[in-house]
Amino acid sequence: MQKILKFVNKLSEINTDEVEPLIYLSNEVNILRDDDEITELTQEEALKNAPKKDSDYFKVPTVVKK
Repeated sequence: MQKILKFVNKLSEINTDEVEPLIYLSNEVNILRDDDEITELTQEEALKNAPKKDSDYFKVPTVVKK
């Protein structure tokens, strides 16, 4: 712990008057695509190969019991 404190105190000796604060690690800007809503599968197609299903839903084993 003493080594860490000694290192931190060493940092306080550095002149940082003209150094701008670091907000981001890089100047890169993310270019994101627009989210477009598309329907790939119909509900019927999605349920077609389900091992267990109810009329409109997938049936799965109970995970949490009351």
